Amino acid sequence: MTTKAIPSDLPTLDDVLNRRTLPPVCLYNFYIVMRDRLHMEEILDFYLDVKHHELLWKRYIKSLQRSGFVTEEDLAEGYQSNRLLSRLSHTSSMDEKRPGLSHLSSPTTRPHHLQPPRSMDLGERSGNSIRISQSSGLSNIPVIRPPIIDPSITVTPRQPVDEEAAGVLTTESMVSGNPSVLPPNRQDLANSAQRILLKYIVPSAQKELVQLPPPIRQAIRDALQGPEPRDDPLVYADAKQYAFEAMQRQAYPKFLRLKVWGNVTLWQQLGRLAIGLLGLLAGFATSLSLIFLGYPQWHSRFGALVPFWVGIYNVFVFLTGLDPLWRRSLSRKSLFFIYSETVTFRFNKIAQPRVKEILWSRSIWLLIASIVVSMVITIIFSAIPPRRL
Repeated sequence: MTTKAIPSDLPTLDDVLNRRTLPPVCLYNFYIVMRDRLHMEEILDFYLDVKHHELLWKRYIKSLQRSGFVTEEDLAEGYQSNRLLSRLSHTSSMDEKRPGLSHLSSPTTRPHHLQPPRSMDLGERSGNSIRISQSSGLSNIPVIRPPIIDPSITVTPRQPVDEEAAGVLTTESMVSGNPSVLPPNRQDLANSAQRILLKYIVPSAQKELVQLPPPIRQAIRDALQGPEPRDDPLVYADAKQYAFEAMQRQAYPKFLRLKVWGNVTLWQQLGRLAIGLLGLLAGFATSLSLIFLGYPQWHSRFGALVPFWVGIYNVFVFLTGLDPLWRRSLSRKSLFFIYSETVTFRFNKIAQPRVKEILWSRSIWLLIASIVVSMVITIIFSAIPPRRL
């Protein structure tokens, strides 16, 4: 399925990246697919880290605006306009001039209860959040990415976990002047920009983005390693756009095919193939045995229907990636669940309305097809005259 073939009533990649969707078409599942099926998680990590750097920049500009160093006219063209960058080109000493923040100009001098937590990443989970390992010398950078929470641990995404009680800082709390979150200073921005450079751009980096064209990589290195290193988000603008287009072109159509038209993982599909082949073997063995043992046609031979159906059903699950009979609990009253498998034998409930409709209709057709094919094969073998050996 190409990008042009994506139905207009399904969420877009921008919706997923900005957390405006429900499971299974959500950011958590998108990362799982990028990591386990496509092996491209470094592109998504880079994109989210750059977005978070933009958030730090926005918080920094807001703090300057509250302090009177930046006016509404400076922000008329946006938080990353050339006018604003020119205004800030010689303001590296502003942090020391801001009243009440001079003693916090370095992250290492902040009070212990206001020290920023470690950066969060999608690749290393701890509780409900997923954290990122820090490079040496950069452990105090206040890069607090909002946690990517497994939708299966919440009732619905519209009833989020109490982040304040859990000690997690969300995007909204960081932008809104939360007194427990200090605004970043210019050194924080420089550290954040350097951290992204060292993690994704330089040769042999921890998650080197080999997909980025050399001119873009070189432009970023020149901007951050020159005599006057920059720290504004525009440094990574081209790389961010390239990463978005790469995900839009290569990853997102495959993600939709796996999560909108299917609900099982690759290992589950392979397991179902094995079960299906065993079921078909049992069905053929039973039917042939009844024929060569001299059992009469029809009545007693219909017992082969069960192994035939089990085999054909599981082969269909392997071919389509969809299992309509997944049931998380035997106490469920409904026959269809619908649940989607994130990793093997871990599920979240399907909440995206359009996805639920698509999977429901496909589930009905898959069940009908498996029953019809099983009955046809059973009738064929039941109609063969007995021949006792």
